[in-house]
Amino acid sequence: QTLQKGLEERGFTVLRLNTYDTIPASWDAERISLAQSATVACFASPSAVKAWLKNTNDLEAPRALASCIGETSATACRENEWAEENIFYPEKPGVDGWTDAVVDALEHLARK
Repeated sequence: QTLQKGLEERGFTVLRLNTYDTIPASWDAERISLAQSATVACFASPSAVKAWLKNTNDLEAPRALASCIGETSATACRENEWAEENIFYPEKPGVDGWTDAVVDALEHLARK
């Protein structure tokens, strides 16, 4: 909607077509068990953050560190009460920076 609004404000006529919908995955017991043992969770979108929380909400394990592809996913983590020191993301979004964010999270764990 941000792109649509920006174009309309510049005088363009925009016909919005929603071509997909994000539906959170439902996990079986095996996936929930794997999530419970995860120390770092990787997120490429805010909807991935929401899906993780939906599926891990009842776990008693500590929340995994968040490795995000960029600021948008990191913001979703903040909005869902991740502690700032447990969120890792690159200044410039992308796969290369995301890889570095995973390494940073793992190094953070190693220092604990």
